[in-house]
Amino acid sequence: MTASLDKVDKQILKLLHADGRATYNDIGNQLGITGNTVRRRMDRMQEEEIIRKYTAMVDPAKLDYLTVAFGLSTEAGQTDSIAEELAETDCIYKLWVLSGTHNIIFDAQFKDRQHFQSFTHNNLHEIEGIASYESSIVTRSVIDDGSTVLMSDEEADTEPLSI
Repeated sequence: MTASLDKVDKQILKLLHADGRATYNDIGNQLGITGNTVRRRMDRMQEEEIIRKYTAMVDPAKLDYLTVAFGLSTEAGQTDSIAEELAETDCIYKLWVLSGTHNIIFDAQFKDRQHFQSFTHNNLHEIEGIASYESSIVTRSVIDDGSTVLMSDEEADTEPLSI
């Protein structure tokens, strides 16, 4: 289901994206509306699960965590059940089911290489239906905004930049 957002809703989301700690009144003042109007709109967006949660973005590198990207190929008919099982794993923080070379891609964070090795040997190797997987250790994060990139209708209609 596609969410129905007007221009004000999108502006609220952009301001929250820039500063998740902004108050209703802060946002309202920037948009020329009341804090109460902002609260009602945000409540509705939460009810519709457009806003799923509020969280702090932590830099895993500052905590000396090892970030690893995984691509899994699954046996026919096993993708959804494997994805659901993996989604319950504490170290996995992003997971997608998709088409292409891999059926599942996920990102995980580990305390150290031993934790990473333990996960692959004691968790991944034990899940029925995984045909193969690849893992790549992240060496540098170029961009991780941690959220959806919000575009205006005009931005979505523009041609992509050619490089």
